[in-house]
Amino acid sequence: MFALQLLNSLQLSMLVFILSVGLTLIFGLMNILNLAHGAFFTLGAYAGFMVANATGSFWAALVIGPILPFVLGVALQASVLQPLAERGRSTHLDLALLTFGFLFATAGAVEYVFGTNFFTIEAPPVLTGRVHLFSLYYPTYRLFVIVLGLGIALALYLLIERTLVGAILRAGVDNGEMVASLGININALFAVIFGLGSALAGVAGVIAAPTTSIYSQMGIAIAIQCFVVVVVGGLGNLKGSFIGSLIVGTTDTMTQAYFPEAELFAIYALLIAVMIVKPQGLFAGKARMA
Repeated sequence: MFALQLLNSLQLSMLVFILSVGLTLIFGLMNILNLAHGAFFTLGAYAGFMVANATGSFWAALVIGPILPFVLGVALQASVLQPLAERGRSTHLDLALLTFGFLFATAGAVEYVFGTNFFTIEAPPVLTGRVHLFSLYYPTYRLFVIVLGLGIALALYLLIERTLVGAILRAGVDNGEMVASLGININALFAVIFGLGSALAGVAGVIAAPTTSIYSQMGIAIAIQCFVVVVVGGLGNLKGSFIGSLIVGTTDTMTQAYFPEAELFAIYALLIAVMIVKPQGLFAGKARMA
C-alpha cells in the first residue's frame, strides 16, 4: 500500500510539475506573475478533448491540443503584457490583476460554450492496463505521466542551461538592451517563451483528462497547487519547481491516503510552514523587484 501511494504521489508530482514549470519559466525568466496560467491548463484540456473527438486519437490531442494555449500565450505577451511593460505598467500588481481577470474570463467563456458538463479523453489502448513493477501492478497510464514529466524536466534543463537560445534568454533577462543591440528581437523571444510556458500548461491539461474530468473551473482548482509549488520551490527556479512539485504531490497524496480529514488544508499548512521558515522559497534564485 505504501509503495503504491509513493508511485501515486510521483505521478501527481509530475503532473503538477508540467503545469507549474511553465509558470516558473514565465516568472523566473521574464519576471511576469501570470495568474492566468490555469486558463491555459483549461484551454489545453478542452482543445485536446475536441481534437480527440474529431480524430479518435489521444496522441493527436496531446500534440495539437497545446497549440491553442501556445498561440494565445504568444498573443497575450506580445499584444498586451509587453506593451504594458513598455509604458511602465509592469509591476506585479498590474500584471496579476490583468491575468487574474483573464483566468476567470476564460472559465466563463468555456462554460458558455460547453456548458457545465464534465468531459474526459480516453487513454490510448497501449497505455491501458497495468504494468508489473516492484511486486505490484501499477496503471500503465500513470507510469506514462511519470516518464513524460521526467522527460520534460530534462529537456527544459538542457534548453535553458545548455543551448544558445537559453543563453540568449538569460542574457535578455539580465540586460535586454544589450541583447537587442546585437540584433536579437528579445520581445519576440520573450513572447515565444511565454507561449512555451502556456503550451506546457496545455500539455498538463490533456494528460490530466484521462484520469480527471474536464470542466470549466478546472484551471482555477489546479492553480492553487501550482502556486504552492512555485512558492515552496522558490520563484523562478527550475530545480525548485521540480522539487517543490515532489513535496506538494507527496504531501497531497499521502494526506489523502492516511489522513483524509486533513486533506483540505494539508498543502496550505505546508505553504505556511515554508513561508515562516524560508519565505523566499526552498531554492530561491536571485531576488527580483516588482
